[in-house]
Amino acid sequence: MTERQSHIANGAQESLQDWPTLVGRAVDDVTRILQSEAHMLETSMGAALQTRLASAIATLTVVAVMICGGVCMLCAAILLLHEWLPLWQAFGLAGVVVLLLGLATWAITRPAPGLNSA
Repeated sequence: MTERQSHIANGAQESLQDWPTLVGRAVDDVTRILQSEAHMLETSMGAALQTRLASAIATLTVVAVMICGGVCMLCAAILLLHEWLPLWQAFGLAGVVVLLLGLATWAITRPAPGLNSA
């Protein structure tokens, strides 16, 4: 860094530094800091996104397996009912039961009409 000497009215010397160089270095340092922070944020966000995606895929797989199991149990119940009823009545009865279960679940899980979640 270059230094210049200047004289003040009372004769004391003041050391003035090269201000454009100092400002340039400060801007360069701030730029480097911001770039490293952005890189760290990108790295941490990528890891968090990858973890969430893996969790979502695992949950989706479990839900798909449970749906397949539920369909198999429904088919087994229909075939069991077919022992005593014609096949179309067994399907109808199973459909009504599934519909009633769905309506009951919907009625239980919906929020109360007077409550607003704001």
